[in-house]
Amino acid sequence: MREKVPRAVARLLREHESFVICGHVRPDADCVGSELALARALVRMGRRVEVWLPDRVPANCRFLPGSGAVRPPRPSADGFDAVVVLDTPRPERTGGAAAAVRGAARTANIDHHPSNERWAGVNWVEQGAAATAELVFLILQELGARIDAGIATCLYAGLTTDTGRFSYGNTTPFTHRLAAELLDRGVDPEAVSDRLYAQNRPEKLRLLAPVLGTLRVELSGALAWVRIGREMFARSGAVPEDTEGFVNCARDIAGVKVAVLLEEQADGRGMRVSLRSRDGRIDVNRIAAAYGGGGHRAAAGALIRGAPGKIERMVLGDVRKALRKLPGDGRHPRRAKAGRDDVA
Repeated sequence: MREKVPRAVARLLREHESFVICGHVRPDADCVGSELALARALVRMGRRVEVWLPDRVPANCRFLPGSGAVRPPRPSADGFDAVVVLDTPRPERTGGAAAAVRGAARTANIDHHPSNERWAGVNWVEQGAAATAELVFLILQELGARIDAGIATCLYAGLTTDTGRFSYGNTTPFTHRLAAELLDRGVDPEAVSDRLYAQNRPEKLRLLAPVLGTLRVELSGALAWVRIGREMFARSGAVPEDTEGFVNCARDIAGVKVAVLLEEQADGRGMRVSLRSRDGRIDVNRIAAAYGGGGHRAAAGALIRGAPGKIERMVLGDVRKALRKLPGDGRHPRRAKAGRDDVA
């Protein structure tokens, strides 16, 4: 990963006085933590800053300093010098902020997703970064900002989640060096881990039980998938953000190469699809991109509108096709029947 901040990024942040910082729909800890860290540092440098998110801050991120000041997007960013979009591959992923982003006079796009469209006036897309939090840390260093315990906690939250607690293949020596530096600056790793991973609502577990009942394993164990029907939310009292991490239950089965979670939308006219590639041999970002989504080679997703049964057949069909194209490794996935459209 290039560890040098592009001059254009540093110049935009140094030369202007007011900023909107925004992120993507269904925000995760990397998105939220990166936004809050950058905003906190800029405010301390005397800048005027608003942080926007199209969806509410997830419950497990509300402990992060500054999360209570996050606002829903406005139709316009008039009155601000620039809009900085973090961890977001294209403007449409900012949801209700998209019009303001598109209409802003100055925009910066700072991200690590390979699907990023480099759409802004200033772009820094670093695919080798494990998390956008790594890039924000480098920016703060370049600006000479003081990284206190609050900023360090926000960055650490993004770092640990996007690396799967430092277990994914995107974890690098720089990632570990940065984690150590953040600990030196006051991060309590036990407390952060507890808030991110060990504060599940009972409703989440009530939802997980029937979801696991939909588990299907195919192609000699290479594909595992689960489905969430909209009625499951009503029965369990869960909300969509409670599904965070469910796809990993399928991914973590021995022998699985690709895991898929299919989440029916509340209006019954679409599905949110999450894809995970266990060893990276299947590029799930490419599959998601075909449906207007994106992400990384090993983790991607898409919101697809249409009949849920049709979407399920198409997505699983694409995954099966990709798996059957893998070079032989002593296992020859056999053709298997698709799961029923009404699995719930």
